[in-house]
Amino acid sequence: MSEDHHLSVPPLRALVSCEEWAGLTRYRIQTYLPGRALLRQGERATHVLVLVSGLVKVVRVDRDGRQRLLAFRGPGEILGEMALQCGGVRLAYVWAMNECKASVVPAVEFQHFVHEHRLAYPLAVMASSRLREQTEVHDGAVHERLAVALLRLVEVSGGLRSFSLTREDLAQHIDVGRKAVSKALDQLGPGRVRAGKSRIEVISVEGLRETISACVGT
Repeated sequence: MSEDHHLSVPPLRALVSCEEWAGLTRYRIQTYLPGRALLRQGERATHVLVLVSGLVKVVRVDRDGRQRLLAFRGPGEILGEMALQCGGVRLAYVWAMNECKASVVPAVEFQHFVHEHRLAYPLAVMASSRLREQTEVHDGAVHERLAVALLRLVEVSGGLRSFSLTREDLAQHIDVGRKAVSKALDQLGPGRVRAGKSRIEVISVEGLRETISACVGT
């Protein structure tokens, strides 16, 4: 893994102007409580969500019922735009990890906005970066992949250190078994990460960065 693999994908907010962002967040703001679905896999795509605040996880359920935690998204992100290009059906669930607020943009108006402001390229760059991110989280030793995932989580959340996550959530995200995650947490140690039954706390961001740097140097 290269040293920049711990960096999160820049959100849409970082790829557009202040004026364009204001245009996307002028629509009705919806509040979602922790544990609530912002979007549901299989539903028709009637709108996109522009995440103003909060943290979400993107989860896909395969045909055999297996769940895959694809990504975490934070403020400044756009959610559900891929469905508009894939037959109009949601490809995954999006669940609120804490209280979230999002601007609800109707699909037709979003598509018009993208065309008017020439946002097709920034959206394509973002989609490509997201795909690379999902691929990279499966690369390397398990404790390294876990460190990368936690660092990205801190970054996309805007600096939070405590998250409502289980070992099973992390196992789904980095595509390993729950026991492998427990072993990786032990390797990282309580000075870097502490894991309860349903909460993960990042103790030392620098410690996680050092773990990745050490792996890169070996």
